[in-house]
Amino acid sequence: MLSPRTTRTVRWLHLWTGVFVGIQIILWVASGLVMVARPMDAVRGTDVRRPPPALSVPAGLPALKGVEKLELASLLGKPVWKLTDGQGKRLIDAGSGQPIVITAAQAEAIARAGTTLAGPVRVNAVSPANPASDWRETAGYRVEFADDVRVYITSQGEIGAVRTPWWRFYDLFWGLHIMDWQDRENTHGPVIIIFTLLSLGVVLTGALLTVRHFWRR
Repeated sequence: MLSPRTTRTVRWLHLWTGVFVGIQIILWVASGLVMVARPMDAVRGTDVRRPPPALSVPAGLPALKGVEKLELASLLGKPVWKLTDGQGKRLIDAGSGQPIVITAAQAEAIARAGTTLAGPVRVNAVSPANPASDWRETAGYRVEFADDVRVYITSQGEIGAVRTPWWRFYDLFWGLHIMDWQDRENTHGPVIIIFTLLSLGVVLTGALLTVRHFWRR
């Protein structure tokens, strides 16, 4: 099937390409195991979130200009407007039309009302000067419960994310899996494409050597 010289070349390619990409192949398999070890609801914390309450629709809309998005929502049982315009995202009282700025106490109340979590908490503001390590937004609050579950509240009074210890562990291995170790978002970077092609070469040369082995037998 293959000449001895071709076989030696294929074996050499298989060996040294495998040495080069072997560690990453191990990381792919290990990180893949981590990512399937727990259901995604447990990873994302959706299993501790409560459904939103029913809304009572206010009589009219606020008189606003340049609105890009307007959404009716509930803030601790009170109807509010979530507004997006040229100035950014804002929160407006649906009854009075007055702007609302979320406080630390309100952030804690939103976290407790929107999840099944209980116990003591620590509330810290998230800002460009004090960013969160496991949340992409740069404005809001981090409500951290005693079991190291972090609930992030946006400037519009929403639960932006629930970060469990398992999510942070998962996120670490996700970065290893896609070979984007810093941002952990780019799934089509040049590094992962090159290593995937080299790994494919390892598999194909190994398959060729295996076929040759059984062919000779």
